[in-house]
Amino acid sequence: MVALLLGACGGSQTSSEPGGSSSGGGSVTPVGDADTETWRALQSYLKVIKTSSDFDECFTNTPQTEPWQCARGPRTGTALGKAVHTWLMSEFRAIPELRALQTQEFELPIFKPVRYGLTVETADGVESIPAFPWYYRGITTRDGVTGALVDVGDGSLIPQLTSGDLSGKIAMMNISLTLNSEDGQAANQLAQLRAKGAIAAIVGTDAPGNEIATQNYDIADGLRALPTVIVGQQDLARLRAMEGNAATLTVAAGYLAGTNSVPASLIGQTGYSRNTIAVLPGADSNNIVVVGTPLNGWTSVGGERGPGVGMLVYLARYFAERARTEGPLPYTLWFVGTGAHEIYGFGLNRFLSCFDKDRIVAYVHLGSGLVYPGYTEPLLGDGHPTPTGGMSQTRTLAISENSMLQAITGPAFSDPVLQPYFTIPPSLFVPGENRGPYAQGIPTVGMNGANAYFHTMLDDDTQIFRAALGPMALAFRQTVDGLLNVDAAALRRANLLASTIGASMQDVARYWSCAGEISVP
Repeated sequence: MVALLLGACGGSQTSSEPGGSSSGGGSVTPVGDADTETWRALQSYLKVIKTSSDFDECFTNTPQTEPWQCARGPRTGTALGKAVHTWLMSEFRAIPELRALQTQEFELPIFKPVRYGLTVETADGVESIPAFPWYYRGITTRDGVTGALVDVGDGSLIPQLTSGDLSGKIAMMNISLTLNSEDGQAANQLAQLRAKGAIAAIVGTDAPGNEIATQNYDIADGLRALPTVIVGQQDLARLRAMEGNAATLTVAAGYLAGTNSVPASLIGQTGYSRNTIAVLPGADSNNIVVVGTPLNGWTSVGGERGPGVGMLVYLARYFAERARTEGPLPYTLWFVGTGAHEIYGFGLNRFLSCFDKDRIVAYVHLGSGLVYPGYTEPLLGDGHPTPTGGMSQTRTLAISENSMLQAITGPAFSDPVLQPYFTIPPSLFVPGENRGPYAQGIPTVGMNGANAYFHTMLDDDTQIFRAALGPMALAFRQTVDGLLNVDAAALRRANLLASTIGASMQDVARYWSCAGEISVP
């Protein structure tokens, strides 16, 4: 085993272990069908999220009555966020053919809430409103900030102008959700509200019923200055009816690895995320196929992350069994569960930076919402959408402009149960992490999707269209199998157009610095 020490991205820590016996003996459970294997692994992943005692972001003694104060989820920088990586390592350890099992840790800013809430003074007393912080948007003291509520509509220019003076007030606005659960204009609008004197903001989304749809944040922007909480659409309507009332908004938080108001209890701590890695050596170790999926997310991530994580374990087990029975596969396979997904920390980029990119045959991305069920459009008011009985059509299969790669993926994803989906290059409108490898000229294929319950506490295993789970896993298996048997040099030559386009994508050329030492078998 050779250890490669490459440029670290500050504060990295790496652990490595060799994996098991290559023979496996008679103790290895034979790999079952794609549906059963993927379902077992994703249920095991979700069990960690649901039940692990490592969960450290519950801020109430009565979670049954205040569930928004105890929203479980494997968020980056939390103990539960780490626990899912520990779980994946245990799954990798159970596959004896895997080598170089290791964890890459990398330092990054972490938003660490210690208290949050929203209350409004009414004629009947103080009313508590379910709310969840928009991480990194701003922090308050433990006592919060108090000001009059003012409605700024959707936050655009005209509603801001007609809302009057915002000095010392708490602004309320609504946003519409897009594919990756963010409104593209929200960042600018919130900054404008701050510039006009608002001391905090309340954001309502169009998630169904009164669900709170948590929001991503780009940590490259640093800690912002307008403390912001997210509420459901019903509660936003109630708050708008209380315009002018005094409200207190609290987002007390530490900002690890930063410089802003870190509570005494958190001083000396540093923010980290991690990648969890395993290698299946092939006959040609100079050519590698990387299969990856993020492990962190908002909030219960059953439909968003579960299928991709389950498929990662299934593919590792399947191809390891192939190697056990048939001998080494043509190329080396690297399986990676990446960190810092929901804050754009790009653990994948940090991992891929540890290689000469010319060694990578392709990156296969098991992205978000692979088999979400479909719904009618979310109802306004107190309604929930009606299931369509099929898959969500908000899915994109992103493939590099590469004729050889497209010849592999086309047949792989042809099963009627997986239709329809949009096919676009990773350079266009795709929020998934496969945009990073694409920008580096690596042949890339991946799928991402969303549905009405994306980023909510109701995103559990009911948000998995089970009839498509096995076929989707088989589609990715066939894609990987095709890549193992392609002429690697020819595939790279066929990627010229995609590489040229990718070279211009400076917006995603971020965190391309190896997270630390990795071991290569």
